[in-house]
Amino acid sequence: MTAFNSDRYAQKVRETLDLLAGISEPLARALGEGCEVVVHDLTNLDNSVYAIAGGVTGREVGAPPTNLLLQHVLSGAQGDVIGYPTSLPGGRTGRSSTIIIREPESGEAMAALCLNIDVTNVRMAHELLGSLLAPTPAVAEATAEADSGEVFPHTVSELTAQIVAEVIESADIPVELMKKSHKLEIVAELDRRGVFQVKEAVSGVASALDVTRYTIYNYINELQGRAPEGQS
Repeated sequence: MTAFNSDRYAQKVRETLDLLAGISEPLARALGEGCEVVVHDLTNLDNSVYAIAGGVTGREVGAPPTNLLLQHVLSGAQGDVIGYPTSLPGGRTGRSSTIIIREPESGEAMAALCLNIDVTNVRMAHELLGSLLAPTPAVAEATAEADSGEVFPHTVSELTAQIVAEVIESADIPVELMKKSHKLEIVAELDRRGVFQVKEAVSGVASALDVTRYTIYNYINELQGRAPEGQS
């Protein structure tokens, strides 16, 4: 990409973000109480929240992306994700949609417009009606549907810690008993989830796995097929 094209792309990103930011507040008001509209700058994954209207998740401008948005973008997924269930802070139930805005010529993801709606009261009403109309309430089913695993971090360190904790827990073996092969698998999964695209992530991962930052870099190099700089 030439300097001219790079500058033109950056200008197009900023214009797109400003346009989305301008409609975020009136859109949130139009959707009503319990709705949140978030504009993400996908060229700045460390502090992607460019504008936010509504207080459903308690985040502010400068917050990082959610784990699902990060994974969705880095996986190269082309489509939008509409109407998926989420678990909001405070044990509330949400329903969210993520719309990816791409640069027309290159198809590169520039921004995301995300809608988060608190449907806790709707779910409670649904469960109440279900208990009145059905022999057995569908509470367990509704709860399972609401748990999508998406988290809404306020800081980059919080985002990293949440993803790392989830991956380590799925390994089903305590860190103190892990061998190098186990830790390599965890680093590989974290890499697939886009954790290392976020600055300072290596330090958090190293601390969680009880190794040095250099060991994590060596693991990454080894997974990428390059000769490691040293042994762990």
